[in-house]
Amino acid sequence: MTKLTLRHLLPASILAVSALTAATAQAQTALNMGSVPTGTGWFFGISEGARVISANTPYEITVRETGGTRENAIRLTNGELDLAFTEALVGYEQYNGEGRFADTPNPDVRLVYWIAPSTMHWAVRQDSGLETFEDLNGERFNPSSIGGGGEYITEQVFGILGIEPDFQRMRVNDAAEGVTDGRLVGFSYNGVPPIPLFTEVHSSRPLQLLSLTDEQVSTVTTELPFLSPTIVPADTYTGMSEAQSLGIYMGMKRSRWAFTWALRPPPT
Repeated sequence: MTKLTLRHLLPASILAVSALTAATAQAQTALNMGSVPTGTGWFFGISEGARVISANTPYEITVRETGGTRENAIRLTNGELDLAFTEALVGYEQYNGEGRFADTPNPDVRLVYWIAPSTMHWAVRQDSGLETFEDLNGERFNPSSIGGGGEYITEQVFGILGIEPDFQRMRVNDAAEGVTDGRLVGFSYNGVPPIPLFTEVHSSRPLQLLSLTDEQVSTVTTELPFLSPTIVPADTYTGMSEAQSLGIYMGMKRSRWAFTWALRPPPT
């Protein structure tokens, strides 16, 4: 499972890093990189990417666990982070001063590299008896880790579709415990499948990913064009059937003035 996650997460990072070199030769400079909660495939992949960067540039990267992409964007603007892992939606809103960043725009943010496309997982316990998104109405459900991109996407998508669970807001690790012990009917997260935490919960309390209908996908993507239809294949998680979901690209940002990368021309 870990090797499969790494295979999905690392190639884009390594290719990007191999095409980047520092503007000037100098002693290693320490930089902080905001990631996501531990226990997720993203954290493992981001940490490995940081290791590659540290080994091939004058920068020594320290990975910091955070609540998620929105927190990363805020801390990047506040100067608490040098690099911030975010999804395309957060970058778009922050740069243009829209949505959650209408009052705190940051036109100085810059993309360093894309990592991989990510897939929303909306999962429920199989013993809950829930089969559709409409079945979530009134149920205790975690919309994803507090402050993370998955939480915001869930709120936006559910708002468009008129789905109204009893949202239980907490960090994703706590949500996984809540699902396992039966306090929650399900939880969600935005990651590259298979997500280790979902695999872990599924092994002790079988899960099923809820699947969007074609009509629901069309309705959502018309209003949120930065999302795209995505399929989680059957048996991505043992015995789990195929599910139609939504995906978004994830990448690493920096403040324009924090430090400088120089692009090396691609080989000819």
